[in-house]
Amino acid sequence: MKLPTTHTVPGGNSATSLSQRWHVVRAELRTVRFRVLTTVLAFLAAGLLVTGVATLALELHNLNSHVSEELLGQSGRLRNIVEQGAPGGGPYTSLEGLFTVFLQGGAPGGHGSVMATVNGGNTLLPAGEQPSKLNTPRLLETARARHIEGRTVFHDMTLDGRTVRLAITSVSLGDGTDSGLLIAANEIGRQREQVIASLGTFGAASLATLLLAGAVGFTVTGRLFVPVRRLRHATESITFEDLSSRVVVPPGDDDVSQLATDFNRMLDRLETGIADQRQFVDDASHELRTPLTIIGGHLQLLQAGDPQDVNQTKVLLLEELDRMQALVDELLLLARSSRPDFIRMEWIDADSFLEAAMDRIKVLAERRWQIDNRPGGRFRADRNRLTQAVEQLAVNAVQSTRRQDVISLGAAWVGTPGGTAPPGQHGPSGSGIDIWVADTGCGIGAGDQERIFDRFARVGESRRREGSGLGLPIVKAIAEAHNGTLRVTSRLNEGSRFVLSFPGGTPWHGY
Repeated sequence: MKLPTTHTVPGGNSATSLSQRWHVVRAELRTVRFRVLTTVLAFLAAGLLVTGVATLALELHNLNSHVSEELLGQSGRLRNIVEQGAPGGGPYTSLEGLFTVFLQGGAPGGHGSVMATVNGGNTLLPAGEQPSKLNTPRLLETARARHIEGRTVFHDMTLDGRTVRLAITSVSLGDGTDSGLLIAANEIGRQREQVIASLGTFGAASLATLLLAGAVGFTVTGRLFVPVRRLRHATESITFEDLSSRVVVPPGDDDVSQLATDFNRMLDRLETGIADQRQFVDDASHELRTPLTIIGGHLQLLQAGDPQDVNQTKVLLLEELDRMQALVDELLLLARSSRPDFIRMEWIDADSFLEAAMDRIKVLAERRWQIDNRPGGRFRADRNRLTQAVEQLAVNAVQSTRRQDVISLGAAWVGTPGGTAPPGQHGPSGSGIDIWVADTGCGIGAGDQERIFDRFARVGESRRREGSGLGLPIVKAIAEAHNGTLRVTSRLNEGSRFVLSFPGGTPWHGY
């Protein structure tokens, strides 16, 4: 039996591996971690470069100054010898004698050398070796060409392949007979090379510093950006269907920890909002399904040849369409309640508002209507939205009461107990106002008092009444748009009290 031959593409796996590695490297180069580290290292390298260049320039400047001062010291020493006089007493009578005494002090040492020459006479050197060989025709020719009578002249030249700085001093005894030159030299080139070599050492140390800083920075930034990477992975795993992923918050109270905390809170809000949205869509579809089913059923049973059946079906369909239109309007109102232009604030007189609201709501049904309390004063609110909220509370009260029950409307200031209004204003000083609608109807059970503010919720006697279940959510949205609250206190068979509370600041306005 002949086995099939397997062909292997040379380098195939290697090429794939290189491509994957290059993809990983490119992804790493695009990370914030790499950019931050690169920026820090770039600034550090620029700082080290500027420091090195500035240090080199300063060292070379100091070297030039030091060498020049050292060379001038030779002419100063010669001047001191002249002032001291000849060994036997009296002034020097010849330059050779002066230079001999001067050179008996020996060579300057270090990088310095010295030589003296008398015009038309001998060239004198100190005993012992010197760094630079000065007794050369080229140097003597240069010195004689460059010197200036009565002054010290500096001149740089190359001597035996090395840069040497010369201090050429013209010397005379003042009697007009002899003149000569004092030549002091310093190998400044070798010292410059040493300074420049130190820059190389500095560069090597700087490179080592950059590498160490890069390694430490890579490790530190890696730890610091762990929450950021977790955030990225969390955002990649989050979908509309699953918002359960959360980021582990690192210990501490720095910006990264706060970012992780805020991100988790944002996910909590999104998860809650999407859950509410799904529930809202489910409830809205359920509420719309009933009228649509009714309309479809009656249209299927419609007898087009029977005028009476057509008229009855027309009336019923119009009623269902009105219900659907009202439901859609209420849904749009709830959707717009979070917009900043949902309310338009104005100053409202509390007593006039209560009286106007009572005139509007007392025609809803035959009940015992009354105003409990007129607080006086003025407050800021959106008159139309607030009237809409009070009317909706009154509608709920009508649905929960009978003819002999009482429905009351009232308001009171809340805030500093026993306070008084500022001069020229009315009513007690306060920090907000409560507006309530109360009734003596069937009441709401304790277990239902929180659920009644949910959309499409119907509890108690109101289940058998008409309504979309969006009334109280609309009132709550209006209150929250005013930075206020809506709360209820109720007992079964005793009645309910709904309170709109608008806190924050004083409600007063001077007249």
